Amino acid sequence: MRFVSWALIVSMVLAVGSCAPPEDTPRQALEAFIGRWEAGDYVGMYGFLSASARAACTEEVFVTRHKKISAGIGLSGLKLDGVSWGEGRLQYRLSFTTTTVGEFTQEYSLEACKEEGIWRFNWDHCHIFPGLTGNRVVRVSREMPKRGDILDARGLILATTGSVYEVGLVKGRLAEDTGALLGLLLDLPLERIEGLLEQDWVKEDSFVPVATLDSETWARLRPALSPLPGVLVQARTERLYSVCPSLAQTVGYVGKAKEGQLGDLALLGFEPGDTSGCCGLELMADEALAGRPGFVIDIRDGQGNTLSVVARRPVEPGRDVAVTLDLGKSQILAEALGGWPGSALLLNFQTGDILAVASNPGFDPNLLARGISSGEYEELLALDSPFLNRAFNGLYPPGSVFKPFTALMALEEEVFDPIESWDTPVLWQGGPDWGGYSVTRVLRPLGPVDLWEAMRWSDNVYFADLGLKVGWAAFAAYCRQLGFDQDLPFALSYEQSRLGGQEGTILLADSSYGQGKMLVTPLHIALMYAAIARKDGTLPRPRLLATAEVEGWLQGGFAQENLELVDGVLAYAASDSAASAWVASSVIRGKTGTSETSKTRQTAWYICYFDETLLAITLEGDYSLSSTQAVQVARQCLESLRAKP
Repeated sequence: MRFVSWALIVSMVLAVGSCAPPEDTPRQALEAFIGRWEAGDYVGMYGFLSASARAACTEEVFVTRHKKISAGIGLSGLKLDGVSWGEGRLQYRLSFTTTTVGEFTQEYSLEACKEEGIWRFNWDHCHIFPGLTGNRVVRVSREMPKRGDILDARGLILATTGSVYEVGLVKGRLAEDTGALLGLLLDLPLERIEGLLEQDWVKEDSFVPVATLDSETWARLRPALSPLPGVLVQARTERLYSVCPSLAQTVGYVGKAKEGQLGDLALLGFEPGDTSGCCGLELMADEALAGRPGFVIDIRDGQGNTLSVVARRPVEPGRDVAVTLDLGKSQILAEALGGWPGSALLLNFQTGDILAVASNPGFDPNLLARGISSGEYEELLALDSPFLNRAFNGLYPPGSVFKPFTALMALEEEVFDPIESWDTPVLWQGGPDWGGYSVTRVLRPLGPVDLWEAMRWSDNVYFADLGLKVGWAAFAAYCRQLGFDQDLPFALSYEQSRLGGQEGTILLADSSYGQGKMLVTPLHIALMYAAIARKDGTLPRPRLLATAEVEGWLQGGFAQENLELVDGVLAYAASDSAASAWVASSVIRGKTGTSETSKTRQTAWYICYFDETLLAITLEGDYSLSSTQAVQVARQCLESLRAKP
């Protein structure tokens, strides 16, 4: 009973305490008032106003004004400080945390009185911001920053912000021959210009955009365009790109952000409709490139004149972003690719720096940044995935370019002697349970082959046999060490390479020469070759930002002597003009490959390395395509790269 009595006493004390008025001092009332403001409970705030304050300001006006001002300044926090009480007034400071101007502080003096035993405030509009009255307004103005440039490794501009000139027509002011003359000057068919003028929304005084010109083109055409009746030209600031279409997926482009797409930029004061990165480097480095808008919160009179400034944050221009890409080398890769669908990738295998990249087909990022027409967009979509960055997101069976890694696994497992030769059959089965399935050997000179000759002639049977000797468990473990089914620490969007499938001797045999269900990206297979080229087994972390640290990604776990042996084998595979991997250089190590992607399509590969540079060529085509074409593209790249200063 004694225990129960004490429990009753305690519960009664707590009950009495909970019924006590929470705002029994002016300070407590103020804390509750400000707390409701921070919580957005404006109706609750109004309950603290004295009778005279309520008579001067209705609840609707009070609530609406607080709501609009709080939203307009991006209010995210309030801190009450420096509170003192004397002579019927509260003196205090409010620190505002906002998404517009950051933090700022205001000083207040608020008269308080007791009405019916409860503290109330003789509130006025100046208790939102000092100097504010019922006839004055709070305005938040925004100054947008200039977006930073994207610069290549030599400081050349890949993307910048500059002036463009939109040429348009006013239908009601046209002369009879204006359309025809404009078409001649802009190299546009008259039918297209007439079609623009016949759109449903066009009125006699409408400005109808026809073409957007850069500064150089406008300066050249201005004398001829300006006198034409009905032609108007409007200058505006736009994002400008100096890249070939095959580099566009890597550099990216900007557009008008939609609701929910701004991410962290929304916290900096960006809004839907503002310019933001849509893909590539523009998206990856968006926060650095975008800068930060400047804001001014001020109080104005009814005529819009500024009476006082509450707070401001100066605009912060975007920062330039330097990348590892070399524009000139990327153009060399693009020219060598020509019209081939596929990609070319140039990598520093020591640092992981991506020196150049090309992906075909591509697109002109200026079209999307300026506002692409529906017709132009349809033309783009008619191409074979122009927005796909094939170097980073294209997934292909690696085919024979995987064979050096099967050799490395077999050397590590010590399941064969690389100098031992055997005469592989044209058709080969790895076990009695294979039924009617066989591995087909490519055509090669007759006779037995060792590791060097098997690599040179890309003997599928030789490497399928090595894979079975390694076994599925070890093979899958080595693939994981090489980055299959692993996240890649890369700045841009990428696809994860996949080993695929379940354990089985047929799948293992096919995977051992790069078929089966194995899929890789050109970037990943290039990093794998870097592990051989470095002779330390390290797959470097791919680097696009010049400020990123140089570091390794994965350690393949291969012994140095085995890496050196395979390096020598790849040198032999490209050692003379009779070898399929020959590119007219005795210092280049290389490997060709052709892989089936479907019943009608296949991929041609060529990967080579020299000095500290690695080149990966990937071409897509039908069954007429072979690694010969990939070698030809690589040869053109190498010749041009050597000639480039």
